[in-house]
Amino acid sequence: MLETLRQEKTKTLTDGTGTMLLAQMAEVERLAPMVRYLLRSMQAGGELALKLIENMIADAEQYLSAGEAAGVVRPSRDRAARTRYLAYQATGSMVLWFTLHGADAEPAEFAALFRRYIEDLALPALELFTQGLLVDRSMHDEYLMYVPDPPCAGDADSIAS
Repeated sequence: MLETLRQEKTKTLTDGTGTMLLAQMAEVERLAPMVRYLLRSMQAGGELALKLIENMIADAEQYLSAGEAAGVVRPSRDRAARTRYLAYQATGSMVLWFTLHGADAEPAEFAALFRRYIEDLALPALELFTQGLLVDRSMHDEYLMYVPDPPCAGDADSIAS
């Protein structure tokens, strides 16, 4: 499951085209059994959930790094922190969405539910990731002035752009 998810994310974040995204969305139901397993594991919590999220974070660091190398993903001041945030945000929103919309769906129904989840979140996620949310950098810059030793990964000018 983790290998398949890593491969799909790597394709998306190294290709960076709408064509790749639409091709993946056209076949989203094939991932439904793995997503259902992931969802159930996260809801159950415990050691399995902890190991899964830690493995997902490690995988995400690899495909985000590959995306940076491919020029599709912007560099981060703190790649590890950004990766952890994205993994928590993605799995947390998935758990919440399915809890509200039928996490207990049978496998045959879950594929359609998973498609609906993807369709509900694709546009706002793409908008946020490609256009950003805030209109200026003032909060970010003031935060960096506030923290005693802000992380720095690479050239600050390339991170700012």
